[in-house]
Amino acid sequence: MTQIIEISTQYQLANISALIRAGRLGEPSERRILVVANNSFAPELTPAADDMPGSTGLLADFDAVVDWNATIWPNHPKAFGISGERAPIMERALRREWDLADDEDLELIVESLPSHPAGALTQIFATADISVHSDGLMSYGPIRNPLTLPQWQRLTTIYYTDLLPGMTPRQLAEHNPNRVVLPTADLAVVIDEMTAEVADELASAHLDAPIEGSAIVLGQYLAQLDLITAEEELDLHLQMLDVVKAAGLTTVIFKPHPTSARTTTGPLRQRCEELGLDFVLADVPLLAEIVVSATRPELVVSCFSTGLATAKGLYGCETAAVGTTTLLSALAPYQNSNRIPLTIIDALHSGRYVLPGDLTEAGAAKDLNPLIDAVTYCMQSDSASYLRQNASEFLSGAVGGPDMRYFKRKRLTKLDLPGQQHIPRHRKTLSAAKQRLVSKAKRTQHVLKDYGITVDPSKLRKNG
Repeated sequence: MTQIIEISTQYQLANISALIRAGRLGEPSERRILVVANNSFAPELTPAADDMPGSTGLLADFDAVVDWNATIWPNHPKAFGISGERAPIMERALRREWDLADDEDLELIVESLPSHPAGALTQIFATADISVHSDGLMSYGPIRNPLTLPQWQRLTTIYYTDLLPGMTPRQLAEHNPNRVVLPTADLAVVIDEMTAEVADELASAHLDAPIEGSAIVLGQYLAQLDLITAEEELDLHLQMLDVVKAAGLTTVIFKPHPTSARTTTGPLRQRCEELGLDFVLADVPLLAEIVVSATRPELVVSCFSTGLATAKGLYGCETAAVGTTTLLSALAPYQNSNRIPLTIIDALHSGRYVLPGDLTEAGAAKDLNPLIDAVTYCMQSDSASYLRQNASEFLSGAVGGPDMRYFKRKRLTKLDLPGQQHIPRHRKTLSAAKQRLVSKAKRTQHVLKDYGITVDPSKLRKNG
């Protein structure tokens, strides 16, 4: 069997390589074709995952590397789908191009389903088994749109990295797939190898050795997502510097998000000067995990970045989250795929929740699993219907307490769950009055019908 493995980020590439090297992605004899999609808004201006510094050593884990953007040019990977009647034609073409026999069994290992480019590959290779590899904290929540029947009938396995020990991702759990877990230690080995590969890039940015008394501030692109304004995002990053100062550290390593504007750098540098903190700008095209591996900070600060979980899980860093309360209120719609990462980070940094393995030493803190079950159900009540009882039980004990910050009352009302809004009495009376008018119109219609007269009830006057 040949594995066709689709990725779009370097972080995904690192996870896949770690799975291969740990022997969790099948036998070494498996032929593996890496399909790289560049999903950025302007792929012509942004390097693909296999072209980024640190990727060269990882590519040796694959028998072939395919540029998906070039294959489907001039289409964009996120927009390219294919009709049912044309899929067999493209499958034959790709089998020839990728040296696959017509009768060769295939396994597709793709990122998030059912969206493209993963969805397009499942359309083209319509008989291949389907597995999904996870991408950070989003895998602990539901997907936004249900799988098609041909997709879920072929779904076999979910591969995920154990960023939250004791917790199982809810992603596609309604289909009961096999789950293969990658220990964080195996991913750390791969990240360290990538770090060694980019030693020159790190040295040029003064990031090639541990920095004593340092904290990494991971920037996020919340303003570009219209979650908050640019002014609010700047204020959020300034608050992160205050957290570093309060922790008694001396150096801030600021790692801006790759797609964010760089307008915050100047104000952040100025605030560091005011606080007496050294400022190091890590504006390098490298994974945040690589910067953490090289500089070994004592603290990592962000809002709800997956980088907080990887820094803690891979390297044991202390972490701090800033601004999550504001984002919980601002995030819309409720089904937004960022909601689970945001909820996880906020809950674990609130002091009220811990991972299951930490319960014995956590005192009054609670297991995170029931909260994630409840939020998952509220996000996708149809696909996660199996969690309704869990959600109802959790919310029954949460009403009136701080955990209601994770829910919207309109959403609870729609789903008829504890914590829902109560309909005012005058609205109930109005509804009853409307019902009486309808009943009166129907009675009038019956009377007229007895006399052989047919009248549309909608045209009857309200006074009868």
